[in-house]
Amino acid sequence: MEMFKGILVLISFLALMGAAFAALPEPTQLTYNPSPAIPGSTITVLVQVENRDLTAQTGVTLGLDENYPFTIKGESLKSLGNLDRYGKATAEFTVYVDPTAQNKTYFIRANVGVAGENTTKSIAFPIVVSGRQALLKVISVSTDRLIPGQEKEITLGIQNVGTSAAYDVMVELKEDRTVTATGAVVERDITPLGTATALIDQILPAQKGEATLKVSVNGSATLKNYTLPVTISYRGSDGTRTSETSYIGFKVSGNVDIDAAIKETTGYLIAGTKGEITVELFNKGNGKAEFTIIEASTDAGTLERPKQFIGALEPNDVDSFKAVINFKNDLATGPQMLTLKINYQDTDSTTKTALLQLPITVYSAAEGGALAGNGASPIILLVILAIVAFVGWKLYKKMKKK
Repeated sequence: MEMFKGILVLISFLALMGAAFAALPEPTQLTYNPSPAIPGSTITVLVQVENRDLTAQTGVTLGLDENYPFTIKGESLKSLGNLDRYGKATAEFTVYVDPTAQNKTYFIRANVGVAGENTTKSIAFPIVVSGRQALLKVISVSTDRLIPGQEKEITLGIQNVGTSAAYDVMVELKEDRTVTATGAVVERDITPLGTATALIDQILPAQKGEATLKVSVNGSATLKNYTLPVTISYRGSDGTRTSETSYIGFKVSGNVDIDAAIKETTGYLIAGTKGEITVELFNKGNGKAEFTIIEASTDAGTLERPKQFIGALEPNDVDSFKAVINFKNDLATGPQMLTLKINYQDTDSTTKTALLQLPITVYSAAEGGALAGNGASPIILLVILAIVAFVGWKLYKKMKKK
């Protein structure tokens, strides 16, 4: 009997020892997609866990360690529940690969734990990272319009369309020039001003950087389209320096600047009468205004030809037109506005409108009549001269008879 009890105690002890030293479930397989992993992108990681013990395991968990260049998106610890003996389970993780990762093999560690246990089973699995080399392109320009004589800063948007990081990026605007067969240098109309190089520390895959450069346009530049070469050099993750050349385009177009002024009026402008005003129209810009049309109006009266076609206005060109106005009867003495709506096409064939207001002085009927009376009209002067001549002739004849 005592021996039987001893056997039972031994069996119980061995069972407890077996439970204590039971093997933990372990990660046995890791797969990822896409393979190889690309810097700056995410991969889907599947990890398989197996319970190779004779006993079931409860409260099984699986986690991934975060270590460069990997970052776990979402939950980094997954619950697998219970695993029967020789049972298997899988868990899925989303892992982000750092854009600065180089083309080599990295390791990520999977950890399996069981409820009530302080230890875990860990295995490191390899993940191959392989991306294309960095590739930088100019994708945007802050402005594509320039005018002759202008100095302007332009900002270039540079994007890394490759899958590796670019370091020590140099953006250089090449001078648009030509060397003839005889060795003579033909300068172009658009040239860099000041430093022609901008520096950017790094541009990661899919990210953008900006480079600001200054250009100068000759005052005599021909109004047309231009292209300038932009050279971008950078160092890849392996230390090799690469150069890429892109081209950016500009349109040099003249700036139309239309203004107007009153040149003259025919006498006083008086309420209740018809007045004629000569208006000078001039282009102060360096671009040509085409199909210029004037629409004139005023609250002081009505115009006989409110809409007039002017045509083309060259740079520094002057033209004129006459505005004939029938003034209202009840106007008080004071300034009135002649409004000009000027429609034209600029050098880009875009229709634009300029609004100008010119002050004109209009007198009331009473005050205008008084002003007009202060000066004798030509007819009155002729009558007076005729009377004086007649009287003189009579006096001459009387004196001659004596």
